[in-house]
Amino acid sequence: MVNLKEMTGTCVHCGQTKIVKAMSQEEADHTAAVECNCPGGDMERRKKQVKEQLDELIGYLASDNGWEPAKEETFNAVREIADQIAEEKITSCAMRLDDTNLKISRNKGKITIERSKTIKQGGSIEK
Repeated sequence: MVNLKEMTGTCVHCGQTKIVKAMSQEEADHTAAVECNCPGGDMERRKKQVKEQLDELIGYLASDNGWEPAKEETFNAVREIADQIAEEKITSCAMRLDDTNLKISRNKGKITIERSKTIKQGGSIEK
């Protein structure tokens, strides 16, 4: 059983405080930032949504969706890049993960994450 305590969390972006349930001060501050209505809170919510999408496409939920999960260090590296996109520091990134393509992009405030695999079948017939 998890013992959550009521704590005062402080948004790291604007300093607004909020009573939240958390296990540590760090977690309380993070929760306060995610729930804050400031622009930094908006970014934190986008980063959280991006992580959830990455979990489904390359993380621990990937196999539920028919994909091979990436190694933990690969997932962490991709998440760092995705955070940079969510923070509007870079616009897009495309990469190969094993035999699949992963593209993360931001356009007009919308972040798109796609994983794809192209299967080609056929052959050549010589004269």
